[in-house]
Amino acid sequence: MTHFQPLDWYVIGGYLVFALSVGMLLTRRASRSTQDFYLAGRSLPWWVAGTSLVATSFAADTPLLVSGWVRHEGIAKNWVWWGMAVGGSLTFVCFAAWWRRLEVTTDAEFIERRYTGQAARFLRGFYGGYHAIVTNTVVLAWVLLAMLKLVRVVLNLEDGSLDVWIVGGALLLALSYSFLSGLWGVVMTDLFQFVLALGGAILLAWKSIDALGGIEATRQTFQELGPATTSLLPHAVDGKTQAPSTWTSLAWWTQGMGAFFILVGVQGWLNKNADGGSAGVQRYSACRSESHARGAALWFHLAHYCLRPWPWIVVGLASLVLIPTADLSLIAGADGNMIPDYEEAYPRMMALLLGPGFFGLLCASFLAAFMSTLDTHFNLASAYVVNDLYRRFLRPKAADTHYVWVGRFVEIGIGVLAAIFALSASSISSLFIFSLSLLGGLGPALLLRWFWWRANPWTELSALLTSTLTTILTNTPIFGADQAWLNIPYPLSYLFVISSALSVSVFVTLCTRPVPKQHLQAFYDRVLPIGAWSPFGRHQWRRWLPFFLAWAGGIALIYGLLFSIGGWLLGTPVSLPLLAAVSGSLVLTASWKHCTPNTKITAIE
Repeated sequence: MTHFQPLDWYVIGGYLVFALSVGMLLTRRASRSTQDFYLAGRSLPWWVAGTSLVATSFAADTPLLVSGWVRHEGIAKNWVWWGMAVGGSLTFVCFAAWWRRLEVTTDAEFIERRYTGQAARFLRGFYGGYHAIVTNTVVLAWVLLAMLKLVRVVLNLEDGSLDVWIVGGALLLALSYSFLSGLWGVVMTDLFQFVLALGGAILLAWKSIDALGGIEATRQTFQELGPATTSLLPHAVDGKTQAPSTWTSLAWWTQGMGAFFILVGVQGWLNKNADGGSAGVQRYSACRSESHARGAALWFHLAHYCLRPWPWIVVGLASLVLIPTADLSLIAGADGNMIPDYEEAYPRMMALLLGPGFFGLLCASFLAAFMSTLDTHFNLASAYVVNDLYRRFLRPKAADTHYVWVGRFVEIGIGVLAAIFALSASSISSLFIFSLSLLGGLGPALLLRWFWWRANPWTELSALLTSTLTTILTNTPIFGADQAWLNIPYPLSYLFVISSALSVSVFVTLCTRPVPKQHLQAFYDRVLPIGAWSPFGRHQWRRWLPFFLAWAGGIALIYGLLFSIGGWLLGTPVSLPLLAAVSGSLVLTASWKHCTPNTKITAIE
């Protein structure tokens, strides 16, 4: 096991001095108003907002999670999140511009822009509390858990006696500049953190390739691992016959092409981030214009799906050769039995391959990735509490500086709650899958509210409650049982959650009153959404063709680049993926300006 050398500590110390200095320098600017503290004055250019989003979604958990999946279940396991590029493309096609037009602080604030009445007020407050206390806290918990695992390995800790101190110290670091400088400090440090984190990941991947004998030897080694590990598409094998599974086999639906169809065709666009995601909404709302918001979304999706995963995948594949499974620690699996902690392989590769200086650089890159995610979710959870609960219902007329200070102390409370969850969890993957399912059923409602005028507050509330209930029934043992009441394996369980939530929400929508037409007309005039809005806007059909062309072009561009880079690293043909990427970029460029026409702004009463 590699131990820290003085040079490693100097590198880490230099990064910490930079991050804390940014927080202190921007404190005064962020304290002027809640718009500065939560939205950076709505002045961010596309490359700053987009890079900040990439850094935010790149935490200490993601390299461990992805490399662990690759080591245990193969590259194709990444379709759990790769599939979301299908719906993600809609963000730069239309949603980013629509969010910027509304000028909201959080996506919960959208509720009273789209709906009206007592139900809308209740739903906004409910979302504010739910996202602050549940959604963001779960994300914070798995990020803290990842940092905890990393520190245990790099410091060669044999037990958990120091876990509380590690988590407490990590929280203190992340809160330091988020508490002081709000979103200003978050996005400014994110720029540096993105370069450092991506550079560190590439460094470890290069060292892994070098340890295997160079790029050609590495390609040969990877090919010898077999298609179940290196195939970019699911490759399930029947447990009894060891032959490729068929559609009648459970393995086909949980590991094979059936799972692929669910992850891409259902979860890919019906998920908790269906219309941009809470962190994305905050960044798009903070951009200086609609075009900058769309540019930020495009850059984020290209970097998120095409650039970042491959260094982690290379390390995961190389670890199969360089790190014996017997060397990994054991943790409790979903069935209670002890299994290898595959997520531990990434930090062990760091310790194995990196010497003084480089080891400290990669540790600093993990620290940067960790802090960039935590500070965003601290700031975002605070925005929900202050904007959608405290100011909306408790103190509507206080000074802006008062709200900023309330928000700062909310961040501390959310951090403590997340630490408690992190210290009681064991698997990043389990928390990630649970989070996807918990809000997955809300995905259809998040799209319906933009594309169907008939949607109302009860559409979303019924979808959220159904999603939460079905997730608990399929994931959590209840009434003293040894397993979940509905023992449906993932991703089949996700299909069950989505279909249940969609059915209930549509039924509830048709049984409840629509939003008043005057309010809907004001919303339509401001946003100009596309879809089933014929009572409020003429010639909707003219916008459908460029909309679908842009969507298809964006999908082709993302997956074409993803497969091209992967094909080059694995030594497989890249001509077809490159052709798809080029064609997709041309189609997207041609239809870009026709997807979100200019709008005449009117007040939403």
